Amino acid sequence: MNHKTKAAALIGTLLVLASASPATAAPRPAVDLRGAGIGSYALDAERTARLNGVVTGVPFDGAYTAALSSSDGSLPAPGECEPATAAVHVTGERHRTLDLAATGEVCGTWADATYVVTHSFVGRYVVTDASVRRLRGTDGWTSLILATEGRANIEAIDT
Repeated sequence: MNHKTKAAALIGTLLVLASASPATAAPRPAVDLRGAGIGSYALDAERTARLNGVVTGVPFDGAYTAALSSSDGSLPAPGECEPATAAVHVTGERHRTLDLAATGEVCGTWADATYVVTHSFVGRYVVTDASVRRLRGTDGWTSLILATEGRANIEAIDT
């Protein structure tokens, strides 16, 4: 194939890709939140991890509070996992709010000088309440991370 033929084929491919209809594109997620920086957590008297920090993304940026509790009331030891629940509340500008309830599994991990995560929760969530009605009932995947020195992070995306 000569250079002109290659160039024509490349241009043709680019035109086909550029003309793809938006209907074939994946819909934008209704929820796509990620921790904006490092949050924090503390254990309360019931051994529930109380997290707080800031998230950024869709449907809005804001401050979050979250509660992570295992089924037996204590976080698992490294190498162990157990059922757990999480509740996340996000508050944004102009009185926007979002509440997620999640069920899943929390696992203890071995932290060291380079790996600081002590517990990892992965689960499925449902939006139980939101200031935007269309978000209610949306579901997806969520993760809450606890790390050494009281650090924490969360993320959630509808799937």
